[in-house]
Amino acid sequence: MSGLAHLLGYGVPWWLWGMAGLLAVAALAWLAGPRAALAAAAVLAFAIAHRKGAQQGYSHAIKEGERDAERILDTARAARSGADRRDGDARRLRDDDGFRRE
Repeated sequence: MSGLAHLLGYGVPWWLWGMAGLLAVAALAWLAGPRAALAAAAVLAFAIAHRKGAQQGYSHAIKEGERDAERILDTARAARSGADRRDGDARRLRDDDGFRRE
């Protein structure tokens, strides 16, 4: 169920939810009158503002995660190439770090 909720919450754009909500408010105005429609419109405005903010925050978090992952990969690549350069030098093959291993 959480997969469906995630899809509905973040996969459906906020403006589509707004259009569907406006249709529901119009139907409520026709069935129950303008006072009920006004209350429903206020709730709809709050819900749409919340949905828009949640979707913007989610997309920002995804972009930030991709940027952080790319930065980590760049750091790992730089460390690997530095180690390859250091270990590729045959003159340093018998260098001693001062620690006896026997």
